[in-house]
Amino acid sequence: MDYNCRVFDYPAGQHVTFYKQTIHNGELKNENFKKTYQKRERTEKEEKHCLSVSLKNTKNRIYQIARSNRWEWFITLTFDRQKTDSSDYDEIVKKLTQYLNNFRKRGKCPNMKYLIVPELHADGKHYHFHGLLSDCGGLCFAYSGHNDRKSGKPIFNIKDWTLGFTTATRVEDTERVSSYITKYITKQTVSHLKNKKRYYTSQNIEIVEPEFCIEDEEEFQQIYADRITYCKTIDIPEAHQRVTYYELRD
Repeated sequence: MDYNCRVFDYPAGQHVTFYKQTIHNGELKNENFKKTYQKRERTEKEEKHCLSVSLKNTKNRIYQIARSNRWEWFITLTFDRQKTDSSDYDEIVKKLTQYLNNFRKRGKCPNMKYLIVPELHADGKHYHFHGLLSDCGGLCFAYSGHNDRKSGKPIFNIKDWTLGFTTATRVEDTERVSSYITKYITKQTVSHLKNKKRYYTSQNIEIVEPEFCIEDEEEFQQIYADRITYCKTIDIPEAHQRVTYYELRD
């Protein structure tokens, strides 16, 4: 299928991408299949490129999942190092998923949705998690007595989390928080978590898939001018391509 426009119709707005040069899916796939696979050590340049591609793909997927759902809370979950070795990624992931799944299975939050991503500490060894939650009325959120310095929003603690410290704030803008949560996935994180999962979701998560079509960009701009809240154009010389991203409010 040929297209020059990709549309994500999210619950709170649309994300639209226009390509200056029409994308020919069939030609692209055939060209990729012609490449022969060679098992060899990658050069330093190739490793950096692979890392960059992996980082971009992970961020895009997290953003897509986040935008596909409506969220109530943005949370941070840490681990008490006296109780848990937070440098052991596999161990803390096991405890995290066990905690989240127990809440769903035991009936406290049977319909809870979550999207959780890791953040690597500045020491390059230890991890904690950030996440988005919804349909979690069974969790106990207690006001911490503090407010966020920038937004002024009250900061809560999750009393049910006994493995370390927590913070939680109300989500007011899904689009903004979707962009914000991707910043925790860095090149260093991707490098450290090679061949490991970099985000975790509940099974009931919604994922909006894109629609592809041929559209006139100038006509699109005229029709939806009053709904466009963001526009950014990127030139990709090596691909002879120009890509423009639009955000539209409902």
